[in-house]
Amino acid sequence: MSNFPKNTLEFIQRHLLRQQREVEINLKKVAEDDPAKPPALVESSEPGTDSYIAETHGKSIVFERKLTDAKTGIKVALQKIKNGTYGKCENCSKQIEVGRLLAMPTAQYCVSCSKRISKVSK
Repeated sequence: MSNFPKNTLEFIQRHLLRQQREVEINLKKVAEDDPAKPPALVESSEPGTDSYIAETHGKSIVFERKLTDAKTGIKVALQKIKNGTYGKCENCSKQIEVGRLLAMPTAQYCVSCSKRISKVSK
């Protein structure tokens, strides 16, 4: 069970739920605005639009991937809150700093482990 005060966990949970709704809205918008998907693809019959479609579609794929990753992180954090395991570092099992979780509610590592992991990945 996490060591956070109940009101702090409730605040973070409300924030995560708000973020989840925003991500869902943005995912729909990215899909709607992608010119390489119907009906936009059908409408783009002018010459010279192929490069625009390819570039915009590429950006849409990147945005969609980032939003999907965010959605997954939010879902995991909400499940951890439900299970009572929220805020535990996945590397050292210590409590993640409250300030870190308030700033980044989907954090999976404490500051120390995050620094070590980022040094190794460079």
